[in-house]
Amino acid sequence: MGRTMRAALVCVATLFTAACSGAQGSSGLVADQSYVSGPGTVTKIPTDRRGAEIALSGTLLAGGAFDMADHRGKVVVVNVWGSWCPPCRAEAPGLQRVWTAVRARGVQFVGIDTRDTRAAAQAFERRFGVTYPSVADEDGELLLTFRDTLPPNAIPSTIVLDRLGRVAARIVGATTEEKLRRLIDDVLAERG
Repeated sequence: MGRTMRAALVCVATLFTAACSGAQGSSGLVADQSYVSGPGTVTKIPTDRRGAEIALSGTLLAGGAFDMADHRGKVVVVNVWGSWCPPCRAEAPGLQRVWTAVRARGVQFVGIDTRDTRAAAQAFERRFGVTYPSVADEDGELLLTFRDTLPPNAIPSTIVLDRLGRVAARIVGATTEEKLRRLIDDVLAERG
């Protein structure tokens, strides 16, 4: 077998092994057909490096409208999810428990249900007892709001906004209750 053929086989074998093992790119994300799930990697942004406030508005799954501007002065947790996403189903009960525990402390949760049907999304909320509001994002357009913060297919992802509406932290991939509570506590403890 010639060197060219051996090199080609090594290349194919390497690609196959990487694909089968869920090899991660430099971003730490693992690709799948319908979503990109990370290991729940947390990125905190120092207060002096946070960008502009996030302007997010849309139609709620339950009807009515959501506008981020109505929640200035609160810490806002934004969770990107879809009913078709297995890690989203796994993290939903924990997100609901955190929401129940922290909402009286000046924290607002909002979901962005992306690339989904309204009926499937509402069934998801009923199944997992999700009571915080979610904005419908059938075409993924609302995710562009976070284009400087999240990869466009990072589902699930969770973002914590400070009281000024700026991204203070993000979790790419599924989160845990403990991880999310710590981030919320850190942002609530900030002065100013």
